Amino acid sequence: MTKIFGFVAEFNPFHNGHKIFIDTIKQKYHPDVLIAVMSGNFVQRGDFSVLDKWDRAKLAVEYGVDLVVELPTAYAVQPAELFAKGALQLLNLLQVNTLVFGTETTIDFQELAVKMHQTNGDFEQDYHKSSAQNLTDYYQSLGIDVSKQPNQLLGLNYVSQIIEQDFPIKIQTITRKKSDFSATRIRKRLTQAASIENLAPVLTQELLSQGKLVTWDDYFPYLKYQLLNSSLPELKETYQMVEGLEYKLQKEVIKSDNFVQFVEQVKSKRYTMARLRRLMIYTLLNVKESEIYNAYKNPYLRILGFNSVGQNYLKSLKKMDLDLITRVGKKETKTLDLEIRADRIRQLVTGQEENFGKIPYMKGVN
Repeated sequence: MTKIFGFVAEFNPFHNGHKIFIDTIKQKYHPDVLIAVMSGNFVQRGDFSVLDKWDRAKLAVEYGVDLVVELPTAYAVQPAELFAKGALQLLNLLQVNTLVFGTETTIDFQELAVKMHQTNGDFEQDYHKSSAQNLTDYYQSLGIDVSKQPNQLLGLNYVSQIIEQDFPIKIQTITRKKSDFSATRIRKRLTQAASIENLAPVLTQELLSQGKLVTWDDYFPYLKYQLLNSSLPELKETYQMVEGLEYKLQKEVIKSDNFVQFVEQVKSKRYTMARLRRLMIYTLLNVKESEIYNAYKNPYLRILGFNSVGQNYLKSLKKMDLDLITRVGKKETKTLDLEIRADRIRQLVTGQEENFGKIPYMKGVN
């Protein structure tokens, strides 16, 4: 059987740890095709990718991935369960038969995923604790410390989705060694204009030096405008705007000078910081619940990059009558409506077109 391996990534940005991960997969398992499902221009924690999706796809292909497919915003900017659900659905459509993911320690993900299903993901809330602490305690009861081992949380949700949706996908794990190759650390150094010479490949450094580093500071005025220019009923229709948060947001944004200050003012025990940051993305993009569910009902495969191996594999996928998108025309505009709008918001600061006229990055392709 052809070995089609896949993994899920953000590459925000692509660093030496990612290169080691890809090299290890190839050396250990020798896949015939290696596919990455990668977040687009907005990432899970409610932030902007420091490099756009095209540059990150280029890096992935240059450093060993055969095919890069975009994880749509409707799944990418979500908590672990929905993030994993979207990624695994795409990997299944791509006929991937083995999922690989990194983990801090070796544990039985299959057993833990079964335990999680037995409890239906429900746990008793202690209202003296924050939502984040309650969630952390729940996962600790399953045997995972998500506060110190975030990759295990994603891994557990990947396996849970394979079980829940009965996908014919096996799993393999690669234990991550403690190192300085942290995307969070690199992003911090970038905001401080510090060197990342020993942390990321040369091509990552070159691409970062060529463009503007995009952060929430650039978009806070647009978020502020959106909040103040919308009526409360309009804000209430925003995806994940619950329990009267629209009142709190309008009140606090007037008094806030920057994004960090604003989110700190809104934060409470009921909402994790990551959840609030994701809500700010939905608000900035004016995302409605109906748009999210429409995206879920109409899956597609947006191709961002490939090499000759990936090209040959794409030819075999076309025979399966899958909805493959390699360029945006009139037909694709409706399918990619939310993605195009999201990318246009990014373009307000970068000035870079993200859809029309763009084609996948191709390496060694005839």
